[in-house]
Amino acid sequence: MKKTALSCAALLLAAALSAPAASAAVYTVKAGDTLWAIATANRMTVTELMSLNKLTTASLRIGQQLTVPDTGNYIVKAGDTLYGIASRAGVPLRALVNANPQLTNPNAIWPGLRLQVPTPPSSFAAGQFPLAKGTYTTFTNNYADARTWTPDGSAVRTHEGVDIFAPEGTPVYAAMGGTITNVGWNTYGGYRLTVKVDAGTAFYYAHLQKYSQAFAKGGTIRQGQLIGYVGSTGYGPEGTKGRFLPHLHFGIYNTATSTWTTQDPYPFLVWWELNR
Repeated sequence: MKKTALSCAALLLAAALSAPAASAAVYTVKAGDTLWAIATANRMTVTELMSLNKLTTASLRIGQQLTVPDTGNYIVKAGDTLYGIASRAGVPLRALVNANPQLTNPNAIWPGLRLQVPTPPSSFAAGQFPLAKGTYTTFTNNYADARTWTPDGSAVRTHEGVDIFAPEGTPVYAAMGGTITNVGWNTYGGYRLTVKVDAGTAFYYAHLQKYSQAFAKGGTIRQGQLIGYVGSTGYGPEGTKGRFLPHLHFGIYNTATSTWTTQDPYPFLVWWELNR
């Protein structure tokens, strides 16, 4: 009987400690909101947001309440440690520490303290941020923003990646290893490098000033390898540069079909930055 009571107590304690990692919050739709914008702000896909809320259409109404993950708020309880919180949430300790820059001493937390608990992406969690710490400005999610430049100036298109602004010549490193599928000049992306990182995904690095070495299609890249330098090339014939501020355009493409489709790289970049 004593053993059963202890087992029950242990299970209840485990459930209580793990509950914050699976908690949810309510978001109230405002004018101008879209499913994509709400999903992106909450580090999830539109499909996941629709599934969570049992939505059958993308239509929203002002005042509508949506359930979203509340993974970013954890209130410290007596006996908590950062290591224990990180372990229960399934995130590396360094990611939890980096997500809470307000902590002057990570070893000193107290009951009632509110912490940001990051959420690992569903894939490529072991990737690496493509620029070194301290070499770039704070980036935002500009994936799917409107872009007006086209070769003939006739169409508005959507931005297929995230721009990370940095000084010209800042080193760029491979976020993951893989096989080179494209290298050289692209009218939109300038000097770019496309690396297939698995059977269905390619990473795209664009607007490079130059490459770190001669790359060729079919060659291999290892994670963390220096691949080139931030520039402002593109939007014209080979050699065109300076039509925008220097930055790295980083994109992720789903390559499983003949027509590649884009994937929002922002959640991956955030996670990689936290896991330096």
